[in-house]
Amino acid sequence: MKRLTLAMAAVAVVAAAPAFAAEGKAYLPPQTAAAIIANGKPWSAEAPNGRNFKLTLNKDGTGNIKGPLLFQLTVNWAVKGDAMCISGTMMSKCLRFREIPDGLQAWDGEKPDLKLTH
Repeated sequence: MKRLTLAMAAVAVVAAAPAFAAEGKAYLPPQTAAAIIANGKPWSAEAPNGRNFKLTLNKDGTGNIKGPLLFQLTVNWAVKGDAMCISGTMMSKCLRFREIPDGLQAWDGEKPDLKLTH
């Protein structure tokens, strides 16, 4: 019985390992994330709802979003505290970022948000 309990505990630890690994990854300092993202080049962005669009942020705190709407949205961004905040007429979010292969994963609190890739 003791071996069965130990085996079940081991399975639970192994099954939870991916979640612990994601939690253990450090967020980029917001200034570092801003330096990477605000390069004036469009990023392919995937929202949590599956919508895709292009996000371009400039060093001067301005930017735009193109697609899925038929018109371009103007946004502004700034570093505030431990996050990079992006705001426009249709949204306002303060996000933290982690590096992923080919890009960055944004986090809104403890929830994954935008996925940015080139």
